[in-house]
Amino acid sequence: MSAAQSPRRPWPHLSDDLQYEIVRRIPCEVDRLHMSRACRSWRVALTKTEPPAPAPPPALPWLLLPEVDGEHGLTFSCALSGWRRTHPFFLPHAARRARCFGSYDGAWLFLAVDGQGPRGEDHVLVNLNNFEYIDLPNAIFHFDWIDPENVDIVAATLSRAPTEQGCIVAGIINSFLSHHQIAFWHMGDRLFSEAEQTVWLSPLEQVEDLLYLDEDFLFLTEEEHIRVCPELTIFHEYPERILWRFQRRRRGEEEEQVLARYLVESRGSLLMVVRLASGRCQNLPTSEFRVFQKEKFSNGEEEEEDAFQFHEYYWSELDKLEGRMLFVGRGCSRSYEAADGHAGMEGVYFLDDRSFVEAAIGDAPKLPYRCSDNGKWSKSPSQSQGQVERCFPERGQPRSKYSPPVWILP
Repeated sequence: MSAAQSPRRPWPHLSDDLQYEIVRRIPCEVDRLHMSRACRSWRVALTKTEPPAPAPPPALPWLLLPEVDGEHGLTFSCALSGWRRTHPFFLPHAARRARCFGSYDGAWLFLAVDGQGPRGEDHVLVNLNNFEYIDLPNAIFHFDWIDPENVDIVAATLSRAPTEQGCIVAGIINSFLSHHQIAFWHMGDRLFSEAEQTVWLSPLEQVEDLLYLDEDFLFLTEEEHIRVCPELTIFHEYPERILWRFQRRRRGEEEEQVLARYLVESRGSLLMVVRLASGRCQNLPTSEFRVFQKEKFSNGEEEEEDAFQFHEYYWSELDKLEGRMLFVGRGCSRSYEAADGHAGMEGVYFLDDRSFVEAAIGDAPKLPYRCSDNGKWSKSPSQSQGQVERCFPERGQPRSKYSPPVWILP
């Protein structure tokens, strides 16, 4: 039979059983939506499919990568569609060229858009589901200065959803006077004062990451200690200040350099994820991760609480992830379970956030931003160090004029 005489394949008239077999192999919700738009008969059939189409696994973070030219906004890739596939993502024009510096659950994104900041930026929080905007501070008011000092917010996290009453924001900020210092403010404030800044770091101490956990804001330092500020005392005249001091762990990293440290809550425990590069040269890509769990020394005595209490802990290295999926990013790291419908996806998922480190040494953010060191690190029992898979899509040139990559937390 010639091609001209061949009957057309009956795609619009697939049986329910066959459609079910297709749907159950498409875990990505966006891909399922696109499937329903293929034709009217598919859309109708999908609502009648028996047995019911299986629900997709719990949502994982999306990787948002900025367009190289900034004209089309951002695109996102999801783990459930294999990472290499991208879905188009719409943003208002002003946000397409914004600097992303973090995210929060519910598709909230921290942005620095064109405005009045030190590089012509205004800090805002935008919801990507409904495009609701909330203004964030751009400056600190010093009591002995005439004019407020402009700042850059380079990472942030929240005590609760931003639309809930009493939401407090903790940020890592860069200013003319210092880099990677701590600041707090109430959601909706456009300015924060020195009295509310609550900075208690030594001049040479740099903050690597921050996390809100059990009504406390935690700040991980370069020395791998944690500064703790209980939420309820932040704006008091004498806020409670706690130091979790960790025994200096033995390092086997003489031939490696630490690129980043992150805090992650997982299974009721606090983890520190250390990101490494092989060698001491600049601009080397990620090659290895080491994961540590917070452990407390036990001396059999009860500790008394104090206004500035030191607590002694140590970091215990985990030999394996045991089914964890750790998505790491400044202020927005999250832990998921491979057993919750994500079989075979154990690992550490990371994105290119080297501009954060450059900002601490006064060199950045340099433009364009690097966007190519994104991937997944995994380790099997037969591997001594694990391996990195560059599993995220290449976006043309490995740099962006406007922003580094960022996670979006559904």
